This record gives sequence, C-alpha cells and structure tokens, in this order.
Amino acid sequence: MMITPGTILGDRYEIIEKIGAGGMSIVYKAKCHRLQRFVAIKVLREEFVTDEEFVAKFRKEALAAASLSHPNIVGIYDVGSDHDLHYIVMEYVEGKTLKDLIAEKGPFDPKTVLEFGLQIVSALRHAHRKKIIHRDIKPQNILVTHDHVLKVTDFGIAKAVDSSTIVATGNAIGSVHYFSPEQAKGKYVNESSDLYSCGIVLFELATRKLPFEADSHISIALKHINEELPKPSQFNPDITPSLEKLILKAADKSQSSRYQDADEMLKDMKGCLTNPHYVIETGEVSDHTILLSDIETEFLRSNGNKNERSKSSSGSIYTEKPQIDEKTDVEEEEDISTFYKVLVSVGGVLATLLVIILLSAAIFLWLPSMGKPKGIVVPNLAGKTVEQAENLLGSYKLKLNVIGEEPSDLTPPGTIFKQSPGENDIVKANTVIEVMVALEMSAKSEGVQVPDVIGLDRLSAERMLDEYGLLYQVEGAYDDMIEVGRVIDQTPEAGQNVSGDVRVTLIVSKGPKVVMANVPNLVNMTVQNAEISLRNEKLRMGNRKEDFSDTVAEGLIISQSISPNKQVEEGTAVDVLISKGKKEETQPAPSDPGQNTPPAGDNLATKTFTLANVPPDIENKDIYHVMVKLTTEDGSKVVFDQQVQRDQFPLNIPIRGKGRGTVETYFDGKTTPSYQDEIVFNEVQ
Repeated sequence: MMITPGTILGDRYEIIEKIGAGGMSIVYKAKCHRLQRFVAIKVLREEFVTDEEFVAKFRKEALAAASLSHPNIVGIYDVGSDHDLHYIVMEYVEGKTLKDLIAEKGPFDPKTVLEFGLQIVSALRHAHRKKIIHRDIKPQNILVTHDHVLKVTDFGIAKAVDSSTIVATGNAIGSVHYFSPEQAKGKYVNESSDLYSCGIVLFELATRKLPFEADSHISIALKHINEELPKPSQFNPDITPSLEKLILKAADKSQSSRYQDADEMLKDMKGCLTNPHYVIETGEVSDHTILLSDIETEFLRSNGNKNERSKSSSGSIYTEKPQIDEKTDVEEEEDISTFYKVLVSVGGVLATLLVIILLSAAIFLWLPSMGKPKGIVVPNLAGKTVEQAENLLGSYKLKLNVIGEEPSDLTPPGTIFKQSPGENDIVKANTVIEVMVALEMSAKSEGVQVPDVIGLDRLSAERMLDEYGLLYQVEGAYDDMIEVGRVIDQTPEAGQNVSGDVRVTLIVSKGPKVVMANVPNLVNMTVQNAEISLRNEKLRMGNRKEDFSDTVAEGLIISQSISPNKQVEEGTAVDVLISKGKKEETQPAPSDPGQNTPPAGDNLATKTFTLANVPPDIENKDIYHVMVKLTTEDGSKVVFDQQVQRDQFPLNIPIRGKGRGTVETYFDGKTTPSYQDEIVFNEVQ
C-alpha cells in the first residue's frame, strides 16, 4: 500500500515522496515537524503486517540497530507504528548509492578502493562489537554523500528476516551476487560472512564487474559455493598485488581461512594503503591425498609382482631342455594350456571387478571430502550444561564462553540453547564457541515483575521491556507538560508480577494538542470584515500590503497568503494584499506647447480581454503573478499587473486602445504562446 504525500505518521512525520523500495519495506522522504528536519522513513510492506512474529522481530532488530552510533552508519532516530503501519525513522542522506557510483565512475584506482573499504569495514567493526551482523552487505545498501562519505544502511534489519522470508519476498535476488557460501547453503553466519560480502564489494569497486554471473540466481549461489573467486587482475591489470590478495582472502570459501574479524581486515587495508608492497598473510591450502587401505595396497603389490614375473618368464631363454617323452609332453602341454587359459580368464574378470569395486569405494569415500577445509567440526551443544559443554569442547580442542542468559523454552533451564559458531561449522583449533544459557525461571511460565518506565523516553522504555522479555504496545496522548516522546503512564503498574503473554501498554506524550482551523476566503472583503472572519476561526491577520487593481475595488482584499479552506494550526497568521484601486494613467505633455491635447477617450475604445484559465504548461499552485501587455502601432504598454488566485479565473480585463493590437499574457514572468491574441478596438469618430 503506497502512502500518499501529505500523510502524517505518529502526529509528527509528514510524508513528502517515495525514494526507494525493497523486498520487505518502502522508503519515503519525510519532514519531522518537531525538530524541523528531513528524515527517511522505512515502512514495513503490507503483506508482513499480519505476521506478528515477523513484526516483533522487525521492531526488536530495529531497536538493536538504533544502538549503533558511527559516522559510517545511517542513524536510526525512532521506531513506531500508526494504525497498521510499522515504520523506522532514519537519517536522511543526500547523495546516491555506491552501486550507482560504480556504474558511473568505476572501476576505481586501488587507493580509492581501499579508502572506501576502510569506511565500510569500520562500520562493520562497530556493529560486530555490538553483536549485530548485517547479513546483506552490498553496494545498494551503502549510501555515498556528496563529500564521498560512505554510510551503511539496513543494519540489523536483515537479521530479522529468516531464510524463508528472504526467498518469499524476493529480497535475495538483489543480494545473491554478494552472498557468502554459508549464506547460500542456509547455514550459520557470523562476522566473517559480512567480511566475505565486503570482499565482493571491493572486487566490484576495483573491476566494475561481479565475480560470478549466471542465468539464474540459484546458479550464482552455486558458483559462490563451488567455484574459486577469479583474480581481480584478470579484469583490471592496474590493481596492486597486495589489494588483490586482500580481496581474495576476504572472499575465501572457507570461513576459517578468511578474515575472522574486522580489526584484522582493517590492519591489512591500512597496510596496503600506506605500502603498495605490503604482504598479506594467507593460509596455505594443502593438496588432497588418497590413502589406500592395507587390502588395496596388498592387492596392487601382488598384481604388480605377477606382472613382473610374467614379463620375466616371457623374455627368458632356456639353455637346457629336460628329456621328456614327446607324446606325454604334448598332452601335458595341451592340458596345462587349457587350464591356464581358463584360470587367466576367470582371474582377469575377478581382478577387474575387484579393482572397480575398490576404486568406486575410494571415490565414494573421497569425493565428499573434496573442497572441505581442514579444521574442526563444531559439535552440537544444545541441551548441555556449561560444565558438560566445556568437557566436550576440550576434547575437540575448542574453548567455551558464556555471553549471557535469556528466558527460553527451547532447552531446560541452566542448559545451552544457542551457540556461535553453530553445529557442523568448520573452525580452527582453540576457537572460542559463544553460547547463551536458558534462565532458571522463564518469564512466560513463572512471571516477571514489571519495571518502572514512566518518565523514560520511548526507545529506552521499549529496550527495558525487551530485556525483561515482556510484550508491549504504545499509545499516544496529548500533554501540555510532558516532553514529546516520554512515557506518561503505563499499564500494568510497575512492580506487578505478570506472565510473559501479558502486554504492557505505554502511554507516550504527543506534546500539546494541535487544533486545526479552516482558512476562510478573504478575497473582495474589507479589512475589517476579514479580521472578524479570521477571529471566528481562531486565526489572525498578518502582514498587509497594497497594490493597484483594475478588477478589485479600492480597500478590498485582492489575495491572501494561505489558500481558502486549507487546514492550519489555530493562531496562524494570514497575510493579505489590499487594492489601491485603478492606477491613473498620466498623458504625456504635448511636444508643441501651442498644440492642444485631445481629451482622454476622444480616440480610444475599451475592449474586454478574458483569461479563461491557467494554461496547462504553467505550474499548478494557488496564487500567480499575472501581467498583460498590449502592443499597437503606438507602442507597447502593460495594461494589467497583479497577484491573482486560481479560483478568480475566468478573469475579465478591460483594455483601452485604438485600431488593432496584440495582447501577450505572462504568468510568473513567463510568456505563454497560447495566450498571444489579436484585439480590435472600435474606432471613435
């Protein structure tokens, strides 16, 4: 559902125009009337509004992203809902996306690539320290200001979308070119997944190309999983070797072989920027070796010996032949030959079958391990106590770190219900596995005490309720004393014990109530009557200016600064333009003092010129500056010059002249060809 310009969200944000759209939301430019600044508002698409779990994740992740404060991250100011609309208020950045900049000016030199990369990775480091993984790093999500400052957007929002949602909304379509292999497989992602996507962005900055292209998005995802990243120097020979190695390391297929954290990548980027010959340390990948079993080894050895013996006997020369009866010798030779032939045939078939079986088994066992990085497979820790997990990880040469406790119905209290890296991920020895432990008392089952949030700002109150595991809803109320955005009241009251499915209602101040008034039509009124009309609507008269008018009598109002019937706040001032009557034309003095000047009107006629409406090629607005010029054989002169409201058309303008002439009309200083008319005056005898 599109939001029309002029719509007010949260009694504060006025929608101006749509500026973008994604798979899960639409982005609008808006104006904050409280702080008088432009903002960007991301509104959740209509199809997700009915999914309560999705909306809850959307809000929770947005609140988490609001904790980020970094010059290279688009700031989040507010999170709210208005009727069925759920929205996030963000910093409005004037500029373009990095994708647009690459299309316009790419490829970039190594220095620019590294300078841009430093800003992106700095933003990621700040987010990763807050335990927020972006999951959708791509040039389309990076804004570039006019000063070439990069700002990463959509932090935390991608984390609120699970894999099924991404596929359903088509959001993966724009991102699959930058997906890490583990994302393409639907496996666990961590900080290195963001750095992989960043490596693909650096590849595109340096080459103006994407490393993997195919006819379908599934084919591209498979390339990320199976194919090695092409060297950037194939597309841009000017790239430095150090930058190329940095990109290849960042986008390594194996999570354990690429950069493990942003600090490590920032160190190498700064090194490459200061020294073109900087050495990037990369892990060496050993070749795959097939180990034969004892049976296979013995089989090959025995068959090899037979072959050697066969070769040796066929090439030997006998110097002495035993004396044997000729007939017996022939019979035995024929018997041995037949038996040998059968034996060789059967043995050959069996040997061939055995070789095929052994090779098939070797290939079956060996092929699945091809491409797998050497490392340790992380075990599943779910349902284990911390002590059990430590003992298990110790046998795997891994370490454990408990990062917190949360209510959970996934595992019994006191056991692990979440881990990072996840089960079956490949890691190096001594890698720290971070885990979350289920609380002894679940808020949903045993109840939790409602905290006191009255007086807090809205975001702080919502964060506190999230920490307590409580659901909540926000309602607004006008208040002349409490600052806008602060909690006035809450239900249930602080200190009450409630179950986890009870929803806490927050009453948030909307500031003093704004009462709207309807602007009356003041045109053709006297000033006194206009003041009375404005007072009746609880408005007031503002500045008064005067001007000549051929159509409005002296003392009456020609136009007003705010259009009639428009809704404005009570107390608003309306400026007016008051008529001074017709401007008297002065006749020039005769050139010959003895010549008599004919009285006015002796040879002039009056003709009424009608302006039916505003031309279609003129901007649509409420008030126009209209000027009409008459050109005759006696020269040119302005016969009408006034401010005219749109609802005053058609406009009848009396013009005095003689003979034939041309009338030209100007709207706001612009001539309109369709309003150049011929005019014929009646000659007065």
